[in-house]
Amino acid sequence: MSARRFRLQRRAQTEVGDYPVELAWAPDGKALVIAGGEGAIFWYGVDQPAVAPQQLGRHAGGALSVAWQPAGPLFATSGQDGEVLLWDSRTRVSRPIHSGADWPQQLIFSGDGRQLAVASGRQIHLFDAEGHERQGFGPHPGTVAALAWRPRRDELAAVFNGGARIYAADAAAAPRDLPWPGAALTACWSPDGRVLAAGMQDGAVHFWYVDAGSDAQMRGYASKVMLTGWSANGRYLATASEALIVLWDFSGSGPEGTKPLQLAGHSERVTQLACQPVGAHLASGSRDCRLLLWQPAQGGEAIDADLLAAEVVSLCWSRDGRQLAAADRNGGLSVYALER
Repeated sequence: MSARRFRLQRRAQTEVGDYPVELAWAPDGKALVIAGGEGAIFWYGVDQPAVAPQQLGRHAGGALSVAWQPAGPLFATSGQDGEVLLWDSRTRVSRPIHSGADWPQQLIFSGDGRQLAVASGRQIHLFDAEGHERQGFGPHPGTVAALAWRPRRDELAAVFNGGARIYAADAAAAPRDLPWPGAALTACWSPDGRVLAAGMQDGAVHFWYVDAGSDAQMRGYASKVMLTGWSANGRYLATASEALIVLWDFSGSGPEGTKPLQLAGHSERVTQLACQPVGAHLASGSRDCRLLLWQPAQGGEAIDADLLAAEVVSLCWSRDGRQLAAADRNGGLSVYALER
């Protein structure tokens, strides 16, 4: 393999015309859907970069989330109007599948694309790929802050103030509680499904070795931990608080008692972390308007950087890990190819 490092080559740049809340890639990497803070849902054809983003529809009050079905034609959006819309990318037409008083802030498709989980307040609603609600879970002790499907298993994790809970999606087994006296803010499974990690309100990262029935935490963060993610090979758990990125090494016996790898390249609070889904790279964005590319296994220095027009508010890798989309607070959208 060549010793030359990968770089981010900008291949497209456009203006969305709205604050980009969240981005989602089409499975083939040819299009992006953008959820706008003022409510608009946009379609951007990456294979036709000169064509401006097209508004498909909107959520009254503001959009909250967007999720694309893995390897499928459907994507879902949610908004402050309490609605969840299911879209067909082939027709770009939507239909409502849920409406409620609480904001549906979390959307996530299962790995096989057959189920869509929606967190709305203290409740979870589970839909099939046709948009029919199959069952609900809750109420939970607090608002559901994040959802995560367990890799290679039909199980869904939810986190809230008081810990986490794991559900068998077919409801054949009773839910499994993972209590902890604190407010969990994020949820992410290790690629092998062995460890569930959560960033905490009290400036810690908590993780559960679920099948082993044990847990641990890493403290010392400057503030609440809002960003967590696993490297594709499961070696590193990437976390961020303020301007510092901290990576815990789960190889060998795990991170307990070891010194983490610290990535210090941003001058202001890190706002986005995105682990490459296929490959060894990590992308980060910050209030300092900088987009940084890292390869942690090769050291603690950023290997490439770019400057956006404003604070980085969304980062998203394409499914094959070859493209990275970055959006800034002013509505700018940049698409990069990962090249040597």
